Amino acid sequence: MAMIPVTVISGFLGSGKTTLLNALLQQQDFRDSAIIINEFGEVGLDHLFVETGDDSVIELSNGCLCCTVRGQLVDTLETVAARSPKRILIETTGLADPLPVIQAIIATPSLVGAISFAGLVTVFDMVNGPAMFKRTVEVQKQLQLADSIILSRLDQASEEQVREARELVARQAPHAMLLTRGEFLGGPLQFLSGFAAGSKAQAPRSEHGGHGHHHHHGHDVNRHSAGISSVTLRASEPVSPQSMEMFLDLLLSAHGDHVLRIKGLADLQGHDRPVVLHAVGRRLERAGELREWPGGERGTRIVVFLDGLDGAFVQRLFAGFTGQPLPDTPDRQALTQNPLSIPGFGN
Repeated sequence: MAMIPVTVISGFLGSGKTTLLNALLQQQDFRDSAIIINEFGEVGLDHLFVETGDDSVIELSNGCLCCTVRGQLVDTLETVAARSPKRILIETTGLADPLPVIQAIIATPSLVGAISFAGLVTVFDMVNGPAMFKRTVEVQKQLQLADSIILSRLDQASEEQVREARELVARQAPHAMLLTRGEFLGGPLQFLSGFAAGSKAQAPRSEHGGHGHHHHHGHDVNRHSAGISSVTLRASEPVSPQSMEMFLDLLLSAHGDHVLRIKGLADLQGHDRPVVLHAVGRRLERAGELREWPGGERGTRIVVFLDGLDGAFVQRLFAGFTGQPLPDTPDRQALTQNPLSIPGFGN
């Protein structure tokens, strides 16, 4: 049986999450969806604003998914998965750090094989978002970990607010697809199915406002949280499945406490289609294959979000397992800095 895709919708209070959810549910592809809504407080209201004609909405209130009701989320996901909906949509409270929610989806043993993580969509308020970003660590996390970022309140924002919001999002979430609500709703399955590539090249060019978005190998994804960074790993030639598995196993077993998240597409020997990879903490999920390479560009590209671990070390580790020299590095230095090189060899 095919696994049920689970999409998480995040965004700070009042950013427009429920509005986006309602718009999604009007589309044919999302009609047979189960909806889980988390609210903070003793009395929940958001579920009343979700426009469905059945009892597919489940409310989790009086707590945040990232802490007090996480166990309730797992129980709910188990119950919902047993009903075999076409997909599951989770709207988090605006106060939630999405990382534990993603971790629950990927790493809960009872859910393995039943559901698969289909991406984090963050709604960002272009009027109030930049101010909330400076004040609230949850907004920072919501941006950092997003696969798609939907810019809301575009009609209410001044040109200066639009510029500030776009620059902030591009700087803090270089691997996310940056979209307006209209662009996202014009083809949501396209964006949700291609999110793992970690490439903004899939987003409409009009969204970038003329700014270039070059993929750096290492990037400080949160200037307010010391030690948090991301690194992009690439390989132009197919990688052996054994080498990829050994690299990921070593990285997660030895350094899993410093790995926030891994997402990517792997070009593996013996596979014609891109293999989707996910990991949160030490838990790795192979989420099947995409039907085709996004944009027709074949090649491994993996984004690793780190907390307190040097991205250059991860690059060297990846290079050691895939047998490629480090990019923009002299051959001799690549050999001597390779963490798998034999001591004394090449010296």
